[in-house]
Amino acid sequence: MDSFKKILIQAFLISIVSSVLISELPGQITVKLPRSTPETEGVSSQGIIDFLNAADTASRVELHSFMFLRHGKVIAEGWWDPFGPDNKHLLYSASKTFAATGIGLAVSENRLKLTDKVYSFFPYSQPDILSDYMKEMTVQNLLTMSAGQDPEPRSMGAGGDWINTFLGTEPVHKPGTVFMYNNMATFMLSAIVQQVTGQTLFDYLMPRIFQPLGIRGIDWDLNPQGINLGMIGLRLRSEDLAKFGQLLLQQGVWNKKQLVPKEWVKEATSFKIESKGGSPKLSNDENDWAQGYCYQMWRGRNNTVRLDGMAGQFVVLIPDKDAIVVLTANARDTQDELNLVHNYLIPAIKSNTSLPANQGFYSELQKKQSSLSLKTTVSKTTKSDFETRISGKEFSLEENDYRIQSVYFAFNSDGCSFGLKRDNQISVFKAGQGSWKITKSASTSLLSPSRNPSSKSIDANYSSPQTSFIAAASYAWTDNATLEITTRFVEESLGPQTIVFRFSELNGGVRITIEQSTSGAQARGPAGAPPRVQLRGSLVEIK
Repeated sequence: MDSFKKILIQAFLISIVSSVLISELPGQITVKLPRSTPETEGVSSQGIIDFLNAADTASRVELHSFMFLRHGKVIAEGWWDPFGPDNKHLLYSASKTFAATGIGLAVSENRLKLTDKVYSFFPYSQPDILSDYMKEMTVQNLLTMSAGQDPEPRSMGAGGDWINTFLGTEPVHKPGTVFMYNNMATFMLSAIVQQVTGQTLFDYLMPRIFQPLGIRGIDWDLNPQGINLGMIGLRLRSEDLAKFGQLLLQQGVWNKKQLVPKEWVKEATSFKIESKGGSPKLSNDENDWAQGYCYQMWRGRNNTVRLDGMAGQFVVLIPDKDAIVVLTANARDTQDELNLVHNYLIPAIKSNTSLPANQGFYSELQKKQSSLSLKTTVSKTTKSDFETRISGKEFSLEENDYRIQSVYFAFNSDGCSFGLKRDNQISVFKAGQGSWKITKSASTSLLSPSRNPSSKSIDANYSSPQTSFIAAASYAWTDNATLEITTRFVEESLGPQTIVFRFSELNGGVRITIEQSTSGAQARGPAGAPPRVQLRGSLVEIK
């Protein structure tokens, strides 16, 4: 047996064993929230069905999961295949609320005050000259996105001092007077927690929030100086988010223990400053980003408060109804996504007491929840003429900047397996025809790395503890000579990566052209889509 095939088989066996072992790790065991039925908690199953039907037809909203809680119990939940309940999901800016919570806990432990000046925490990272406005900036100004910098600091550099760069960026508005969304302000909250506690924000929150809530097996990205990003980079499961939302709804109480001071939760979720955002075409009454800002949370319509992350990562608190909605998504229009909550889920809450059971609608809801799936590309032909010719074969690629040496295909009744060899290391993926297959991968892209290490964007310069990634893939023959494989790294990026393999005749053999494109948010940061890739190669005799 040739070496490529041996490695391919070994990689498949390792991926299978790893997936079994990882599912048994203590870090992945979480405490589940109680479950109930919609009608038992005063909610209409039909209203939730209407929500799911509307989500299916919302062209600019791609949901990955939803959870609906009433009176502290999960009454409806679903994940769109290949996303599942055990998968963590990128939170993007929904991470910010956890940074604010770290500040609140540190305040309660008398480690700092909200009136403390930001620069005072960092005597060794200050620029030569501090502006007058910078000297006025307080921790509370960071919490309310009113630091006064416009635009926000963006160029941190791979080896630069992020704190020094922030302190050296002069505010143009008096701190506390103007709302201006500022990612680096949230990073500074994380840095302050680390400065006053001697622990990273993540480590500080672990025994105070994550462990008491039964949240395990999670991580939070670090910047080059070893500080949690705060603004982004935290990944949690949908149920983890639901627990945190329920903690806030319960005024910081969990299992009869006050994890977060009640007064802090009240302050953190109340209106603090006029906000701006969302579509300029909407009136303020229609715009969920024009209802005001709290401490790293947004006020919304219908007296809601929410954790809010790019592309539709939401935890919507509905205190008037004692309810929570958790959504993870890859939405191009996040207002459309929130409209689904306002138009369907909130109206589905009918009573503070139980409704009569409605087995018909409840059964329909259960069936719909269990069959949710993201669409896959439809094959124009069940089997291409090339399929038999390329199955079990290796294609040697021309020298390229991405160091990809060859690709390999194998087809059987269970689907397609394909391998990519880069620097003599092989990444193997499984793909289903019209369905999703899951594989463990050491990479998050056909190209590696998917982030540009020379970039000076804050999105590009951070480290992750992740070394293994979950890849879901499906394939389709879009014509007789074109194989399209779509991959989704369900814990690392929101949008799909599509690899197009085009086959053609070449002197009695087969020539291959490879193209990759990516849609949606990129792996671990809104850095924009990578350049379109085109690689070429030909079928080789495997030695």
